[in-house]
Amino acid sequence: MAGSSDSVDQRLAQVLADFGHRLAALLHGYRLDRHGVDPADIEQEVRIRLWKAIERDRSGAFHASYVQKVVATTVIDALRRAEVRAAEPLPEDDDEPGQLPEEGVGPEQSASDGQRMSGLQRCLGAIPVRRRLPITLHLQGFSLQEIADVVGTSAEAARKLVSRGLDELKSRLREQGLGEFDD
Repeated sequence: MAGSSDSVDQRLAQVLADFGHRLAALLHGYRLDRHGVDPADIEQEVRIRLWKAIERDRSGAFHASYVQKVVATTVIDALRRAEVRAAEPLPEDDDEPGQLPEEGVGPEQSASDGQRMSGLQRCLGAIPVRRRLPITLHLQGFSLQEIADVVGTSAEAARKLVSRGLDELKSRLREQGLGEFDD
């Protein structure tokens, strides 16, 4: 049994060697610290999920798209947990009363980002279901072939769904006053 555990560990080490740089870039790109989520915790959870996947499917090949999907689902789960967990009490620090810790993002920027994301979600929700999934996957960085595989169409059909869906999304965003886009 120890030999099989070693092979799982070796495969995990190989997957992390192959895709570790992409994993770090994805985690950095999500800017998790803005949501009170520690990127190191997410990285650890991604490693655990990959390890479990390797343990379940010892002969499976893990591609960049699979690692990206694991990262995305782990981040989504963490953001959902952060959203529903109770607010933590402020620390009782008598050294400097009234001083708030300095953060990289101010409340105005945070509120503005939240409004934009809410507007984007509303606009995405108004798009027909057939185009919504391809657009969502495209915005997450999936390739057209990966989108086609998930949706069950050809790459050309996926390209058309994404293109038409993005045009519709841009139009809806313009109507909401959420931006101007170069066509």
